[in-house]
Amino acid sequence: MRKLLVVLMVVAFAATAFAADVKLSGYMEVKGIYVENGGINEDSLGENSWWEQDGNVQAKFIVDKGTAFTVRGDFHDGTWGDPEMKAKTTGEGEAGFTIQRAFLEHDFGKAGLLSAGLMATGGWGTAFGNNVEGNYRVKLAVPVAMGKLTFQTTKNAENGSYDVEDSEKDDNDGYGIDYVGKAGAFTYGANLTYGDNSAAIMDNDTDGVQTTGLDVMFNGDLGMFGFESELAYRNVSTDKQGDEDYDLFGAYVNGFANLGKTTAGLIFLYGSVDKDTGEAFNYADDFDTTFIVDELGGVTGGDDLGGFTTFKLYADYAHTDALTLGAAFAYAFSNYDDDNQPNYADINLYELDAYVSYQINKALNYTVKAAYLQVNEIGAGADQYDADPIYYASHMLSVGF
Repeated sequence: MRKLLVVLMVVAFAATAFAADVKLSGYMEVKGIYVENGGINEDSLGENSWWEQDGNVQAKFIVDKGTAFTVRGDFHDGTWGDPEMKAKTTGEGEAGFTIQRAFLEHDFGKAGLLSAGLMATGGWGTAFGNNVEGNYRVKLAVPVAMGKLTFQTTKNAENGSYDVEDSEKDDNDGYGIDYVGKAGAFTYGANLTYGDNSAAIMDNDTDGVQTTGLDVMFNGDLGMFGFESELAYRNVSTDKQGDEDYDLFGAYVNGFANLGKTTAGLIFLYGSVDKDTGEAFNYADDFDTTFIVDELGGVTGGDDLGGFTTFKLYADYAHTDALTLGAAFAYAFSNYDDDNQPNYADINLYELDAYVSYQINKALNYTVKAAYLQVNEIGAGADQYDADPIYYASHMLSVGF
């Protein structure tokens, strides 16, 4: 922390000296969590409770007209008392203080906004299927009729060496093009990506794992009624011995009604399962299906539910400008079958969530959550069982600016 603060102070001083405008933003949250039967066992093995925190600080330095430099530091993302969550900044990985964004940008007007450096990747459209992380890329966003066209290339791994012939062929690169437009009350777009992970087979050749993705988004704001939706397709082609190619599909639709102080809606989610490989489309880390599913990272592994169909009813009520209450009920069932994952084929679950959120001031918020999850028909044959209920409660104090 001390080293990073010194760096930020030096940069801030330099920005002042050169009369740069500085825009600071960030957040921090501290959360206490209680979970009963977090292992989804047939007979609960007990309860766990802990504290965790997360946060970041971002500074954008506008150094000239249309030219800016952005840096963001993330600090102590983890559980209190964990060996990696040390009191200072010597923790490993995200438990310490890491620079997650560091990129420059310049606006060339009609030619587009050019950005280069360490920036956000893995996110587009809605949160469905997203796992946003910092990565190195060059991006050009060009204004076009009724929207914006973006081109990007990402470097995921660099393995080139002067001492090894053709070692450059073992890099991991990503490429993408997307369009987002708006017409009246509707926002729409498409995102085409291609990942060439030759680093999956380190043999100084171009073989590896190639992933092609296509996402289509369509949202609407019709006053009292609104919706957001996204369809996703993934094709994975592999040269790994013993592995097979596969295709995955995902779908998300959220229709809602604005009824005065109440917003109520119905969500439909779908993640396919490849019959031959057992690979599943995951709703991904940035999409939170329910409180407990998000906390546990799904029920079959991954960051959320994967290979499931889900229906969710929800309602949020703004009692006052400061006080908001909400509840949701979700039901999900597995799309696996006995041929690819017999232990997952019959799983079904339902969860009931509720929360109360109070805005103490413009920056400070306090939120209390509670949830109940029931998971049934886990496993196969004589070993199949219904889990004991999973109970969840948390309270969180967060500040954002």
